[in-house]
Amino acid sequence: MSRVLRVSFAILCVALAAVGWAEAAVYVHVDGEGTAHFTDAPTKPYFRRLPAFGLPRGVNLTHGQYADLINAVATEHGVDPGLVKAIIRTESNFDQHAVSRKGAQGLMQLMPGTAGRYAVSNAFDPAENIRGGVQYLRYLHDLFPGQLPLAIAAYNAGEHAVLRHNGIPPYAETRQYVARVLRDYGRSDGAPNAVVLPRRGPARGDVAQRVASTPSVFRQIGADGTPMYTNMPPLVRPQ
Repeated sequence: MSRVLRVSFAILCVALAAVGWAEAAVYVHVDGEGTAHFTDAPTKPYFRRLPAFGLPRGVNLTHGQYADLINAVATEHGVDPGLVKAIIRTESNFDQHAVSRKGAQGLMQLMPGTAGRYAVSNAFDPAENIRGGVQYLRYLHDLFPGQLPLAIAAYNAGEHAVLRHNGIPPYAETRQYVARVLRDYGRSDGAPNAVVLPRRGPARGDVAQRVASTPSVFRQIGADGTPMYTNMPPLVRPQ
């Protein structure tokens, strides 16, 4: 074990001892030299919560603020709330103040361009962030119909990267991301190394186009029992 790793591990142990195992909230930042810095009281926005130590205090995935908000927004846009929760867990571990080194912000880690695309003025506001993230996820689902792993990969790497590589890009981060989201979502299909588009993607700079599919009409039953018909397939967990 290298000296840097030994020091980092020691710092992590001290941090865990300080905050307690049961409700540990440990944050990490890897600097330009590859050294990991751990703390239970982050003072900079680039510190990321370590997912292995559980959800932030007060987060409830069954009911409560986030669950109700996710269920409402996801249902409005025909997206499975379970998928949204899996993406949020992977992106920010439900830390509404999370900021990545690349500048992605909030629960669903929206980049400034994506936030602007969906009129999200405050990416740290849970309602705005989730609404923007779900709208983007819906767009990706429609762009890659029936190819959930591709939609998830596009959420991480961008739709142009998926189109350019005719499938999940050969990035270790993206493939690990897809596998983790699918695992948290409870899906085992679509191995990251096996999913490809059935056509050649556009060259760099081309505008993303929807993958052609046969027009269909879908029937849904609302919470009050009212049948609804739409040409937008609901993104739901298969039974």
